[in-house]
Amino acid sequence: MIDHNITDVGVLDKSMAIISTCEASPRMAADIAETLDLSVPTVHRLARALVTHGLLVREPTGAFRLGARFISFGLGQIARGPLRTLAEATGEACQLWVPRGSNRLCLVSEAMPQELHVELREGTQLPLADGGTAARVIEGERSDSSWVLTVSERTAGLTSISAPVETKDELVGAVCIVAPVARVTSDLGELYGTRLLVAASAIERAVNPA
Repeated sequence: MIDHNITDVGVLDKSMAIISTCEASPRMAADIAETLDLSVPTVHRLARALVTHGLLVREPTGAFRLGARFISFGLGQIARGPLRTLAEATGEACQLWVPRGSNRLCLVSEAMPQELHVELREGTQLPLADGGTAARVIEGERSDSSWVLTVSERTAGLTSISAPVETKDELVGAVCIVAPVARVTSDLGELYGTRLLVAASAIERAVNPA
């Protein structure tokens, strides 16, 4: 039997072994169990937990593969430049949000030094259920314009617009612009929608090299 006890935390060792097995290509639970000398119920239990944390994804075929969490490890560095460019072009706060279970995590935050501005610290987590534009995009909402816009919904006096960042297989995050309503002469889509999509596209190209 394969010795999974690399550390003294057996559940973690087994979970990492499952991740390693799925690293090269998608694997069915029975195949993983056979490779690692684990029971199929154990593999299913641990793999489902890893899916919840975004470390694995289960395909329609039932096979498990690496999840978006691995992409997001480098996503912040990739997104920093496009978000900074977006913030400088718009003069508003720009963020990249990524899914974390029932929450969303602010992975990158770029704010301009204006007296009246919106700023959220990197590492902030907010519930997906709060209805913000990034939350709506992460949960799959789309519009004909490819972005989601709100005005004074999650927070009175603020307006925001978000667009998805996707790999070839799945959504990995949402780019967001947030501004005080008092400074916006028309809706953010009219003002900055194209710039938002350009930033999202730049991040996607870096994540999905040709």
